[in-house]
Amino acid sequence: MPLVEDGMRVGLGTGTTAHWFILGLAQRVSAGLSIRAVATSTASAELAAAHGIRVEELGADGLDIAVDGADSVDPELRLIKGRGGAMVREKIVATAAARFVVIVDDSKVAGRLHGRVPVEIVTFGSARTVRVLRERTSLDFSLRTGDDGLLVRTDNGNLIADSDEAILEDPSALAAVIEAIPGCAGHGLFVGITDLVLVGHADGSVERRSATTPAPGDTVDAGG
Repeated sequence: MPLVEDGMRVGLGTGTTAHWFILGLAQRVSAGLSIRAVATSTASAELAAAHGIRVEELGADGLDIAVDGADSVDPELRLIKGRGGAMVREKIVATAAARFVVIVDDSKVAGRLHGRVPVEIVTFGSARTVRVLRERTSLDFSLRTGDDGLLVRTDNGNLIADSDEAILEDPSALAAVIEAIPGCAGHGLFVGITDLVLVGHADGSVERRSATTPAPGDTVDAGG
């Protein structure tokens, strides 16, 4: 059974994995698959629309499935996301879906989450927010800049503060600390959200890691 079936409402992630998933899904749409999609970023929306996928706003009725990548995955299917800067919209879409599926290669899987934790923060008082993040988390946060040296802004018009590289001993506790800081619009820690992780290995095999029981017959590429 493919991940994406005819008539589904599908959440599209952001980033390299999502890019290839969207292109694969577009091939099925051109072959007759009928879906409605919600994109987590302007870039993903433009890519999907350019390849014939119907893109719409997220409605109150939610989604059937959302598919995305991740920067780090632990055995409890907790994630670090946000390298592409879309973690707030990605989390809204993931939690609106009846099923949230993550596709990664085995380099992203480890015993503990590790990497930079991104936090989307509002512009007003951003210097103070970054300082409080450092004080309360003991991580060294700094505002993200682009190749042009300018501050990166999300599609929501906010800034991004990234932590230094870290191994996370307690992702759930860290998420709660960040969420309690005024000025933080969201963060890239996904805790208790993921239903299924599909892990690709160099030999071409795919490992399925599920929060419950994997659905039988799931295929990996764009639901095809």
